[in-house]
Amino acid sequence: MTQPRMPQLQGNPIWFNLSTPDPAGAKDFYSGLFGWDWADVPMSGGNTYHMAIKDDANIAGMSENDDVHGIMGVWVNSVYVEDAEETAERIKANGGSVLTEPHNADGWGVTATVATPEGAVFGIWQSLKGYGADVFAEPGSVCWIEYHSHDLEASKEFYTTVFGAGFEEFKIPMDDGSGEEFSLTMLDLGADQEHCAFVQLPDDSSPASWATYFMVEDIHASVTKAQSLGAELVFCGMDVPPGAFAVMDDPQGVRFSLWQAAE
Repeated sequence: MTQPRMPQLQGNPIWFNLSTPDPAGAKDFYSGLFGWDWADVPMSGGNTYHMAIKDDANIAGMSENDDVHGIMGVWVNSVYVEDAEETAERIKANGGSVLTEPHNADGWGVTATVATPEGAVFGIWQSLKGYGADVFAEPGSVCWIEYHSHDLEASKEFYTTVFGAGFEEFKIPMDDGSGEEFSLTMLDLGADQEHCAFVQLPDDSSPASWATYFMVEDIHASVTKAQSLGAELVFCGMDVPPGAFAVMDDPQGVRFSLWQAAE
């Protein structure tokens, strides 16, 4: 299912920002992979914000940063909040961290960079005149968000307490004839927006993190194209009941994922 915009609901991911040490290289890569155009937006302090555009729609943003709190590059998913300062205080009160205090982003919104109690970086966004991504779940745009946790129950409690969110458990039969089921813990914000899941990590080999998925029409062709542009394949597209996916690192080392929905 596609939809033009994500609803502005407390805790709902609505904007996606690439923090990268090499904006010029990232522009070339994502333009080649997804067909994005770019608009450079002057910001206060002499900074420039880079807006990814496809078919006249704002898809995502990009900023130059070679060290996001110890992370050389990352896709930062920002969730909608009604009051950024109040939400930042709730995050701190419930074991999370506020890495950059809420501040006005040139009149577009009030934003802050924060982290879960496990240290996974994300953003909060109080809209003033900037809505978020113009499209969602269309080819070349974000279509799915996952939070990978070492303690799923504690992470659900944190998100529920801070954002008032609920969760719904789904059991989906695997289509390989094994009789096994595929489990999903879906974020439930009281609207038709099933696009964010919380996942229990199997071990401690990787840190807690957010994963950003981009929709493609052909997973195999997209992986091959990304590799030709300098990306590295981390995990090959395993088929699951809703579709197929692949995890990759872009040429600057920033992790992202591709998703092809089942027909």
